[in-house]
Amino acid sequence: MSDTPKTVLHVLQSGATFLEGKSVENPRLVCEMLLSRLLLCKRLELYLRYDEVLPEKLLDAMRRGIKRAADGEPVQYILGSTGFMDAVFKVDRRALIPRPETEELVRCILACTPLWEQESPAIVDVGTGSGCIVLSLAAENPKGRYLAIDVSEDALSLARENAESLKLAEHVHFASADLADIVDPESMDAVVANLPYIPSAECDQLASVVRDHEPRSALDGGPDGLDIIRSVVQDACIVLKHDGMLFLEIGEEQGARVGALLKDCGFSDVAVIKDLTDRDRIVSGRLEM
Repeated sequence: MSDTPKTVLHVLQSGATFLEGKSVENPRLVCEMLLSRLLLCKRLELYLRYDEVLPEKLLDAMRRGIKRAADGEPVQYILGSTGFMDAVFKVDRRALIPRPETEELVRCILACTPLWEQESPAIVDVGTGSGCIVLSLAAENPKGRYLAIDVSEDALSLARENAESLKLAEHVHFASADLADIVDPESMDAVVANLPYIPSAECDQLASVVRDHEPRSALDGGPDGLDIIRSVVQDACIVLKHDGMLFLEIGEEQGARVGALLKDCGFSDVAVIKDLTDRDRIVSGRLEM
């Protein structure tokens, strides 16, 4: 950014121009997110503060944030947090950044009336990452019994931190394990998961902001993207009660294959649910065996 007058509008315009030159996606939005955090205001409030001159201390912090964004770092990691389901979650390189598509998964689970008609449903979140799914469910339905598992100790430490900050730690148990190794057979009412589902070869083609910063272990689903999904579906058949529910976030081209996998493993009422962009995003089913 140049040494011309440092109003809010100027900083946003010059910062966005700089980031655009670095091929950063949504450069104006990135600048607004950074500056609204520094000014402790909502992003839309910036429009009412265009003529406000920024002090040098805030300008220096803004320059540092823009430099990190220009180097390809996700703005959520720069800020250290992101919004998800009306809550604020801490995020960093230990886990995948929660996406809007995963909010749709949470809403789909919350809309499953038979699950929540139970007095205290037992629900396990596999590959919990930041904990955004299980903690959002616990916030909405604190009477549930929740288990969050992940093979990454780093991810679990982040999920625990989020549980503490959201005052939900007493509602969720965390463990580093595979599903069938820690959960008793026929003990769970629902298995929910946003697992790695990107084919390995495609991981190398992801945008650098994702490929070079977010943990590959949370993205890479093996040669066809379904290695971990297959394993969890098979384990779900063991740990779910009769009529237990399975909810999975999937890749946009995986609906038919994952739906067929559930049916082959004894699930009925299998549904492939599209996201807001009309792409296959969620598969659910009820264990009938």
